[in-house]
Amino acid sequence: MSTVIGNVGKLDVQGMVAQLVAADRRQADARIDRGERQVNAQVSAIGALRSAFSTLGTAVNALTSPANLQARKAILPPEANFSATTQAGAPAGRYQIEVLALASAQKLTSGAFATDAAVGTGTLTIGAGETSIEVEISAPDNTLADIRDAINAKAGGKTVTASIVTGDDGPHLVLNAVDTGSAGALTVTASGGDGGLAALAYDPDGVSGLSELLPAADARVRIDGIERTSSSNTISDAIDNVSLTLTKAEPGTVRELRIEGDAGLQRNALKSFVSAYNAALGTIAQTTAYNTSTRVAAALNGDAMVRNATRELRDVVGDNVTDLKALGVTINKDGTLKLDEAAFDKGLLASPEAAARVFAGGEGMVGRLDAVVDRLVEADGLLESRSDSLSERSKALSSQRSALDFRMTQAEARYRTQFTALDVLLTSLQSSSDFLTQQLARPSTD
Repeated sequence: MSTVIGNVGKLDVQGMVAQLVAADRRQADARIDRGERQVNAQVSAIGALRSAFSTLGTAVNALTSPANLQARKAILPPEANFSATTQAGAPAGRYQIEVLALASAQKLTSGAFATDAAVGTGTLTIGAGETSIEVEISAPDNTLADIRDAINAKAGGKTVTASIVTGDDGPHLVLNAVDTGSAGALTVTASGGDGGLAALAYDPDGVSGLSELLPAADARVRIDGIERTSSSNTISDAIDNVSLTLTKAEPGTVRELRIEGDAGLQRNALKSFVSAYNAALGTIAQTTAYNTSTRVAAALNGDAMVRNATRELRDVVGDNVTDLKALGVTINKDGTLKLDEAAFDKGLLASPEAAARVFAGGEGMVGRLDAVVDRLVEADGLLESRSDSLSERSKALSSQRSALDFRMTQAEARYRTQFTALDVLLTSLQSSSDFLTQQLARPSTD
């Protein structure tokens, strides 16, 4: 009986080659896999740090923003006949406001016309200040309603609006100046055509077909006894960075406007900083942690760059602990910060010198923190450098894997050649063995 040395072709060449190649690459594969896991974990950790410190940098910059440091608020009495809005840098102080008159827009009216009567043809030129429009009127579209529609279409809501008011004597064309005050006062001239449009002309110093229903009037206000006239009820250049909007004329009545520093924006900026600072410390702790139970270290455990950055942050904050405490900020045992908002508002008034040191650039707390963050997140900073280094390591590992794949392809070809030759040899030997067995099994003829 013959002995089977292999399967079809006697040997499982493919299986044997696969096992040998797998054994050859196992150690190298494990080393590259381990390297790739480490690199990927560090890339993720560096990305988390970059995000956290970028947010911290934004919060640090907000602490010195003029919009926050020079924020102002307007305080008005409940019965004030004006409103006020402020911008950063408005001069703090008390201002006595007396609203003498409000600005109003001019209104003109024509005489009465029959509803379907043709008024005239030609060109109406309507002006206000340095702006004017020309409205062409031609038959048969020259009734009062046609002229109203033509004026509104041409003006487009600017300079003038036209309407029709019907009285007992018939329809009247009414022109309303869009802008208030003397700057918005209207002039209307008629030219060309049949001369009928002269009934709609208006010249305050000459002959007019239109009459004035309401005159154009400028707003008048006294600020600390100094009178100011304006075509608008909103005056934005009487007090630096303060805009007044007049709502009611009350000559003889003086009300006080107070401009003060607005602690709210500074408080919110400091609140955002505390949150960003604590988040940055949390990200550092997460990326450098070591689990004593599982004995697993985070991606940046023991990393000198992160350790130094942490020390610098804590040193800057620790050097300003007294001033921070004066502003309602305390340091917890774990190094994180806590803000008492009510204490901040009080401290800002009671200790302006502490606020100045905390919010100062340069050697102040904010300036030093800004320098730490910049070294980490700027374009050529430490985190960018580390990212570049990790990118190079990733490329090197990729090259190693490609080289390993190439070597294993060659090894596979070599093993296949060797085992195929062995398989052919074994098959030949098996055939010879079978032949000899058959010959020995034949009965002797002697």
